[in-house]
Amino acid sequence: MNRFSKTTRCSNVVALLCLCALSSLNAQTMLDGSAIVTSRNGGVSASDASGESVPVQTHDIVHPTGLELTTEKNGRVFLTMSNGVAIALDASSTVQFVAYTQRPFDKEEQDLGLGLEPSVSKLQLHFTEGQIAIASNRLSPLSELRIQLQQGEIRLHKGTCLISYGAAGLHITAFDGNLTYYYPDGESREFISAPKSVRISDQSMVRQRIAEVTTADSLEAHETQLCQASQHASKRVTFQPNQDTGQPPVPVLIVKPDYFKQPDFRPYQFKD
Repeated sequence: MNRFSKTTRCSNVVALLCLCALSSLNAQTMLDGSAIVTSRNGGVSASDASGESVPVQTHDIVHPTGLELTTEKNGRVFLTMSNGVAIALDASSTVQFVAYTQRPFDKEEQDLGLGLEPSVSKLQLHFTEGQIAIASNRLSPLSELRIQLQQGEIRLHKGTCLISYGAAGLHITAFDGNLTYYYPDGESREFISAPKSVRISDQSMVRQRIAEVTTADSLEAHETQLCQASQHASKRVTFQPNQDTGQPPVPVLIVKPDYFKQPDFRPYQFKD
């Protein structure tokens, strides 16, 4: 009995050491991720972790960690991340990319991903003002996406969500998929599944209760369009494998299928 017990303990220790080694390896291979500005309009400003201004014109490639985006009353900006997550920041809004890392991946992992993120990533946002839509339909089940709010935190599991601040409180909509909202104490939480939309007022926040429940059908037209635009943005870009380079993956815009349906231009002309 004692011999069996010792053997079991030894096996458990070996398994634990293996898990620790694997965790350490995964931690060592995580690199900074990348993103591309798929579109923007109106006034948009950006700064890096040091406070220096960063260009965010359409098709600019950015390294999100430490990046802060702010839109003016007429501004909107859309980013697609190398993990397939798309961010749509509405007018008069601010979001900061606290941290974004991703494990390098190769061509085989990308091909076997069937449209999903080919590796594992950790993305942490701090959303402080306005309205934002986030599409994560291609995110790996092993990846982590957290959104820090003025009060509490959201963990987006899969799908598309809309988050906004208003005079009546915090609004969270699971446009599709599901998410979990954690109250400021970090313990109490609300599981929100599509098409549920909730409002949490300052008073109900203290009681750790939802103030109002509706559905995504109650969204205004421009809010629905923002969610749909984020979903579209997530499908517009693919990223080159970076296992061999050890650098953030490089984005490649995907040509719309309608492009290939255009009639041929004849007669062909060649310019010197």
